[in-house]
Amino acid sequence: MSKSRKHEIASQKDVPLLTRGSLLYGDSTSTRSLVLALPYVGSAIDLILSKRGQEFVQKRTEIFLEEIGRRLEKLESCTIEKDDEEGFFDLFQAAYENVVRTRSEERIKRFARLVGNCLGGDRQWDETEAAVRLISDLTDTHIKILTIITTLRVSERESFEGLRIISVTENKIIDDVPPLIDSLPYLSEAALKMYCSELISKGLLHDEGVGRWSTGSLDLLVPTPLADWLLDKIGEYDDR
Repeated sequence: MSKSRKHEIASQKDVPLLTRGSLLYGDSTSTRSLVLALPYVGSAIDLILSKRGQEFVQKRTEIFLEEIGRRLEKLESCTIEKDDEEGFFDLFQAAYENVVRTRSEERIKRFARLVGNCLGGDRQWDETEAAVRLISDLTDTHIKILTIITTLRVSERESFEGLRIISVTENKIIDDVPPLIDSLPYLSEAALKMYCSELISKGLLHDEGVGRWSTGSLDLLVPTPLADWLLDKIGEYDDR
């Protein structure tokens, strides 16, 4: 790509900051000199910022667009009406900004499903953009925790009637459902509670521990209706 073309792309405000920075970095002699002067890792960082960074963005973009295309291929037709152009632009931009910062292929596909399903379905741009914001900070582990809990059978205990409930770690209250930590052996108890706390803060899980059976916080969890809505929205229920 020519220098003038790089600057042309980098000057466009709708191009993600990461892409613009990577394009301009290669032509900034002073900045590259400072990076190369860093002890031990200077040359490696220079390679990442000047070339590999653009390759990362390109690879992630391809995964994103291929997943959208795969979803649209299932439709008989799909058009963007004049009234939908602004809504689609904002949604696509919001999703793409997250895509270029995402290493996980599955996470990239979740953003693609949101865009593709909205474009080929209900056209609820604002609602889908809200879902993009909601999952922007959710990792694959967050989603796995949600899928484990939302697929629980409803408790038969009188105290938890009608609830899908699970203990975070081993306890004597719920003995018919394995504790959540058993399904995520690669996580420490502290890390698991951190993930669950973040899901609670987003309204996706509810802490049933406080005030029940004298248990403490983050002992017993139930999914909220918002969790079911989000998993359906990002296509996690497709294969169930």
